[in-house]
Amino acid sequence: MIYSLVNGILPWLISFYSLSFQNSEGSNINMSSYQGKKVLLVNIATGSDKVSQLAGLKQLQQQYADSLVVIVFPSNSFGHETRTDAEIRQFCQSTYNTNFIIASKSNVTGTGVNPVFAWLADKLKNGEMNAVAGGDFQKFLIDKDGMLVGVFAPKVVPLDSEIIDAITTTL
Repeated sequence: MIYSLVNGILPWLISFYSLSFQNSEGSNINMSSYQGKKVLLVNIATGSDKVSQLAGLKQLQQQYADSLVVIVFPSNSFGHETRTDAEIRQFCQSTYNTNFIIASKSNVTGTGVNPVFAWLADKLKNGEMNAVAGGDFQKFLIDKDGMLVGVFAPKVVPLDSEIIDAITTTL
């Protein structure tokens, strides 16, 4: 089957920059605010055994502050997030002194999945791959053009050379 192009893009693709989410304080955030920057999306859980990765995410945000935005999406999809939005925000700030964007708690898999993670999980929407969250602290890298360019397993720490290389190659 041949698909026609509409304005140079495939008609079923959804632009990353058309997505939005609610932050942990209840404000709507449009991804279009981050055009021209790389965005690292991470599903987190403060009760996860990988929670210490928040320190690495903070350092990554600081190291590449001019070109990278880190957005964390708290979720209980894997059974490790019992805190409320306010408690998650307080935990991240007081324990790890974080300065990255914290989305409101939502599902990253299954029923009622957050629209950002629905986009990541569907190649027909993102044009690259079916990148379903497989555990707490899975990381997804969006390049400065809004394309999904990297998916990193939960065990890959934020300062791993695999992530650093992906960030610096897409500068």
